[in-house]
Amino acid sequence: MKKIGLAVDYSNICKDYNTSYLDRDNLDPATKKCMKQVLTWTKAFIEELLEHFEYKLYKLSSDTSVKVDDLAAKRFLFYSLEKEITLESLIAHNEYKEYNSLGAWEAEDNDSILIQNEEDGGSIRFFFNENSGVGKWIEESLKDFSLDEVTFEAIR
Repeated sequence: MKKIGLAVDYSNICKDYNTSYLDRDNLDPATKKCMKQVLTWTKAFIEELLEHFEYKLYKLSSDTSVKVDDLAAKRFLFYSLEKEITLESLIAHNEYKEYNSLGAWEAEDNDSILIQNEEDGGSIRFFFNENSGVGKWIEESLKDFSLDEVTFEAIR
């Protein structure tokens, strides 16, 4: 099954900030306000997704579930000029399955979702099977956003 990806650029959620990107260490009031809007939206969207599909969040190779607050966090979502960003991949699914690589997840034919941050800290990415129920739900839920199609990369 082919994996497809959609990126939600944070400019869909907030446009009123005074920097070229949302630096999580920036103390500018407009930037802080915008980051709060992105954090609030991300938390609500992920919670709705998890509830709708009865999913939990997992790391690729750990059966300990990840809290939504760990995903909807500055460290996960935004770049830092001082600390940069740690690229992370989380799996949303109704049961834990260990993957030793992103390629192993890609080879699976299930309705899980791979959620990733990106190196510039400007968007959150969702990967899923083409024509899957979860993919259709994401596309419908984000129909008012301008979404970027992104190619899945098994090496990160």
